[in-house]
Amino acid sequence: MKIFITNRKLLSTLAVAFLLFFWHSAAWLIAKPLILPSPQTAFINLYGLIRSGEFWGHTAATFGRGLFAFSISFVIAILFGILAGRFRVVEALLRPVIVCLRSTPSMSFILLALLWFRGAKVSVFVITLVVLPLLTQNVFEGIRSIDPELSEMVTLYRVKKSRLLFKFYLPSILPFLASGISNGLGLTWKVSIAAEVLAYPAWGIGTQMDTARVYLQTEKVFAWTVVVIGIGLFFDYLTDFLLRRPFAAWEGSEHV
Repeated sequence: MKIFITNRKLLSTLAVAFLLFFWHSAAWLIAKPLILPSPQTAFINLYGLIRSGEFWGHTAATFGRGLFAFSISFVIAILFGILAGRFRVVEALLRPVIVCLRSTPSMSFILLALLWFRGAKVSVFVITLVVLPLLTQNVFEGIRSIDPELSEMVTLYRVKKSRLLFKFYLPSILPFLASGISNGLGLTWKVSIAAEVLAYPAWGIGTQMDTARVYLQTEKVFAWTVVVIGIGLFFDYLTDFLLRRPFAAWEGSEHV
């Protein structure tokens, strides 16, 4: 197990090194910083951004809006996903809605949100609608994977609803939930930036990226992109540590 973890870290490091080498080589061949700046230039600009007083404000604004919208989607998905998994009527009512939300382009939501809202509310609205069907579908599939006999036994013994949710349903759908959370958070940051670029709130990474584009500061666009990628990687590893690994360890102990 330790050897696997070591190899995994080594492979991840090699993958990042390869991407940086490819980026550096492409920048060297093109030799036009306005089109593609080198990694060194981008990271120097990133360092300058971090030292500036406004960096943390813009990052916190995007970070906060993304987590707030994701939390709304998460709570709604847990509620409706469990209901759809338990009752066929709810599933029949929700399925067309989920398919419609999942099939609608994110840009359509953004354009509609621009007509209805202003500033920061645009990204919150769009993230909620984009992430919701993904999480709901994962919760629904997790509930449907539960052994029917086990579900009947819990119903027979009339377990309290609060205990049923936290002690039975949530642990049962944990692997599905981990996958949904990981993918949902990845979508959250991409959609958030796209919404901020068009909505142009006073504070936000998307706003800064679009400002850099207007002034042809390509290196700053790349610097802010690195920040967003860093946020995405942080939450991906956090989800893996908090949800996937404990489940894998529990599953392994069950087979001993």
